[in-house]
Amino acid sequence: MKKKFLSVLLAGIFLLASLVSAAEIQSGGYIEVEEIQYYEQGKSLNKLRRMAEMRAQRKLVEEIGDVHISSVTIMKNEMLDDTIKSSVEKTVRGVKVTVTRDNENNFIATARLNLYGGANSIANLVVPKDIKQEPFPKPLVMNIDTNYTGLIINCGGKNLSTAILPKIQSASGEEIYSFKYLDRNTVVARGMVNYSENASEVSRAGNNPLTVQALFVQGDCDIIVSDDDAQKILAANQKSKFLNNCMVVVVK
Repeated sequence: MKKKFLSVLLAGIFLLASLVSAAEIQSGGYIEVEEIQYYEQGKSLNKLRRMAEMRAQRKLVEEIGDVHISSVTIMKNEMLDDTIKSSVEKTVRGVKVTVTRDNENNFIATARLNLYGGANSIANLVVPKDIKQEPFPKPLVMNIDTNYTGLIINCGGKNLSTAILPKIQSASGEEIYSFKYLDRNTVVARGMVNYSENASEVSRAGNNPLTVQALFVQGDCDIIVSDDDAQKILAANQKSKFLNNCMVVVVK
């Protein structure tokens, strides 16, 4: 009876851990899930291992459904399209699942999927292919002396959700950073933004980044900065082209 209680307790702990991590995109641009398949008498270890792998794959598909594409679209909506859903499931089936076995023959499966990185990424499925690239808006003030290597935006405490295609806008409504200004291959390979929970983990922005403070978040995913900061960002990019190369870090 005691052993059965411990098994139920362990199952609850693993379930809680899975729920807590739901739809969390890590700073490296990936989703990771962990599932456990408990030992069942009469079933072979190979079958139990495979069941653990399948549980992790199913969980990964669920997690992908909660990923924001933009401020108005989440993956779950896109997956109503059978073609997109089939492509997502095919991509997940190709993910390497790491499986370990404990002393009681329970199997723990861990699966990780990169959102970016090429043809087998989620970004490649959802980033539009038929949008003509536009030039970045011209800043009102062109002269800037500093050669900035990237952009850091502090969004701490703003309840920002991670998205594949976020936007940065000025307070007056001008889009200063949007997918329409970027090369699709760069977005699919690197992602528009590197999200970080730690202000010290901002290497993507280079050794001399421009740092600004977000005013607020709009639609869960879009970042609003002051008009002055927006103009400074555009002027700095006119000189260094760091936005073109997605050298952007958002500190959450």
